[in-house]
Amino acid sequence: MESNNLHVRQVTFYSKTRRLSPQKWWWWPISWAILLFIASSIPGTAYPEVSLQYADKLVHMAIYGALGGLLALAARMTRAWRSGVVWLFAVGVATVYGGTDEFHQLFVPNRSADLRDLLADMIGAGIGAAVVLLLTRRRPSTQRV
Repeated sequence: MESNNLHVRQVTFYSKTRRLSPQKWWWWPISWAILLFIASSIPGTAYPEVSLQYADKLVHMAIYGALGGLLALAARMTRAWRSGVVWLFAVGVATVYGGTDEFHQLFVPNRSADLRDLLADMIGAGIGAAVVLLLTRRRPSTQRV
């Protein structure tokens, strides 16, 4: 006796994109940190004057937001840490780097170190890391039977 049942076969398509090795994820925040060091080595008179109040702090927040986000992404992709630990790591490393950058600016003509800049760096890193963690949130897998 022949069955008229139709059997459906599940087919999985694999992406042809290559996955980055764990070490390569860290090149993004390292490269960004190098660019920050180069930019902070430029004398202060080389930057254009901006009439917007607190523009300097907004720039610090944006730049260190990117660093915090890249650090969080690298940690998320290479470590099995909980989100809170990843966030603390990213903010901590970015803030320490911001502190070294402020110290470095003491030796650059027409630049100075400012604790408010460091605070802006920390806030930006926190926001950037939080955004990345929200976008890369691990969802529980659901299996269909």
